[in-house]
Order: sequence, then structure tokens, then C-alpha cells
Amino acid sequence: MSERKPKVIIIDDEADIRHLLTMTLIQMNLDVISCKDLTEAKDALTRGTYDFCLTDLKLPDGDGLEMVNYCRLNYPHMPIAVITAYSSTEKAIEAMKLGAFDFLSKPIDLSHLRQLLKHAFKFSQREEKAQKETIYKVLTGNDQYAADLLSQIAKVKNSQAPVVIEGENGTEKEALAHIIHQQSSRSEQRFVTLDLEAQPEESHEIILFGDAEHQSTLLQADQGTLVINNIHRLSNPLQKRFLQCIEDKAFVESSSYDSVPLDIRLIVCTDTPLDALFNHGHLREDLYFRINVINLSIPPLRERKNALPAIADAYLQDFNCDKELSQLAIEKLESHDFPYNYRELENILFKATTLASGNFIEANDLVLIKSPAPNKKPDENLVSDRGEKPLDQYLEEIEKVEIEKALEKTRWNRTEAAKLLKISFRTIRYKMKKLGIQ
Repeated sequence: MSERKPKVIIIDDEADIRHLLTMTLIQMNLDVISCKDLTEAKDALTRGTYDFCLTDLKLPDGDGLEMVNYCRLNYPHMPIAVITAYSSTEKAIEAMKLGAFDFLSKPIDLSHLRQLLKHAFKFSQREEKAQKETIYKVLTGNDQYAADLLSQIAKVKNSQAPVVIEGENGTEKEALAHIIHQQSSRSEQRFVTLDLEAQPEESHEIILFGDAEHQSTLLQADQGTLVINNIHRLSNPLQKRFLQCIEDKAFVESSSYDSVPLDIRLIVCTDTPLDALFNHGHLREDLYFRINVINLSIPPLRERKNALPAIADAYLQDFNCDKELSQLAIEKLESHDFPYNYRELENILFKATTLASGNFIEANDLVLIKSPAPNKKPDENLVSDRGEKPLDQYLEEIEKVEIEKALEKTRWNRTEAAKLLKISFRTIRYKMKKLGIQ
């Protein structure tokens, strides 16, 4: 009995594109059905099982985004990708935020299509095998923080979209990035990390793009996952060059000027919210909008005191030490601020397992780190204005006030308001939507 061919559904109102894609996929030994609009596609989906869906964003009876929503709701295990005009990736990025697996730009590069299908089918196979996933100790516990982030992580599995992981120092952002890699279709390929803050600025170009003597980090990560810490440390020209590689899915070798295909999953880790980096001019607007697709935020440990006993127990189990915390030890941990978060907790518990003489870790076995003293006295007026609000919330409130002032001055002409604020029309439209300015 022959193995079942993977089945693909194509949705595009242009007959020549449907024909080209159908012939290409048939040559790849795939079973293909093509539809001219949403109505025909939805009918086909009810009459068969499909392994992949590829839809144009502009259709006669609706929008490709509608199809993404429909498939995510009714066929969550079927990867769906969208086709968009090269000059208009904004809607494609919106589609990925809604759950699309990836996108292709017109004119369609057939090598990019083959790569996309390869990852989509690998993802489907991994779902069928239901492999055991690595436990992310940071999210142990049954508090709302853990539930919300676990729900977001589950959605990341269905996508090749860039991921931004935000969190304070010590929140184990790279550990989460590694789990995302393990759960993806790229799990058997390289997991490459790069911290631009740890490298001299003058070496960034060689590290990222390589030269005659050094291999590019981008090429090292080809077919796999690239994790970049502190991407804002790149100079403006290098941010532009990096964006070009991501947009074109190609890398131009500096020695020969030959363009080679580049297929990477990008994960950006940052201690500072990406919005703040963009607002303060540390991140190019075009790069910001391209990478800020799926955003995960890891809460600091001090905000999860109710879950702390469960998190501590997860670390102790990982140490395989057969020890547990006494009630007094738990209370001592709960009274601590943990300036260095989960990494600090892990270090404290590891030391305690060597100090504890019995089966219980007592309070005096825990060596806590004092919170670092501030380098200078803060501006009292600034602190009193912010109060207890998180910095990103405080900045958003300031932004909203300034945008509304500019809109009132220009009689709600968004183009003129954008000029007044010295930002682009695209930026003001994005921020109005985000901040709920009607």
C-alpha cells in the first residue's frame, strides 16, 4: 500500500497563478486542489483533509485574513500561509499575528515555496508524533501569568514568524527561545545565539555578515533558529542590511557578491521592551515592524510570589537531590525581591542543596543576594509622576497624550499630526490602533 501524498489547498483568484502553483506542487509529488475564492475553499475543506493551505490575501469574496482566522478556528493543526505583493508585507505580518504559518511575496520564488512546505510538513509530522516537550521551569505553577504565557507559546508552534521575548535580566529568555526551537520544524537544525551587547560594536558587521576569514552568523543559522540578544546595538546601516536579508530570504556574500538562499527563524531577546527601543530611536521603524510579530513577555519573579514554591520545587527536582524546602525557607524566599529573577533563584537553591544536611532545606541554608543599590538618586518628580506603574505602561500613557494633542491641533488629520510628531503615517496609524485612539 502506497504512502498517502500530502494534500494542499491553494486559494487564488488568478487562474495563471493557480495553474503555476498546482503544476509546481504536483511535480513535488503532492496532491493539490485549487480554489478561486473563499466560498469554494471553505466548501472543499468540509469535504476533505488537508496538510497545508496557501491563500492569496486579496480575494473576490473576502480577505485572506478571514481565511487565516477561519482555519485557525476550524482546522488548527493545518498550517496556512499567505501570498502578498512584495511591496506590501504589512498585511502578511498581520496574518502571522493571527496565526499564519508564514508568507510568500509576489512574484513567488519557487525555492522559497519549497522551503515553506518542507517546514509545514515537518511541523505536521511532529504534531502527529506528539513528542514529549521540555519542561520550562519558569512557567511552573498555576498562576495567571503562567497560563497566559503557556497559551501564547502554544500558538508560536504553528508559525515561522519572528518572535520577540521580553523580560528583565535573569528571566531565562534564551531558555524559552530554545524550547520554541525544539517545538518547531527546525528542531533538528542549528540553534545559534548572538549577544550583540557582549561584542565590540566595530565587530558586529563581521560577526553577523562574515568576511573572507569569518563565517557569517546568519549562514551558520541557515535552516535553523537564530537568537539575537540586544538587536538595538546594531548600527542603523547594519539594521537595514540585516532587514534586507530577512525580507529577501537571501544572503549576499561579501567576497563574491553572490546571493545565496537564507532560511532562518528569528527570535529576538531583549531586557527593554521593543516599543521603548523603537520610541527612543534605537531601532529602525522598518525593522521594528518586521520583527515585532509575536511578542512574549516573561514576568519577573517578584510578581509571582504565589507560584514561587512550585517554581522552586521544579528546580529542586531538576537537581535530582531528593530535598525539599521547609516552611520557614519558603517564607524567607517569598520575602526576597529577587533582583536577578529565576536565574538567581536557581543559584540560591543549588547552593542550598550542598549546605542542607538533611532532607529539608532550612532558612539558614539559603544565601540571599542583596538588592543592588541605585547608582544615583532618581529624579523625585519623575518617580512621583510614574508612581507604581510599569515603565512601558507609563510611556504608553505619555504617547497617547502627545498623539491626541497633535491630532487636536491638526483637526484629526493623521498625516499632518504625524508630521508634527516627526513620525511616519504608518507609525501614527499603528500607535492609534494600539492605544485605542478613535
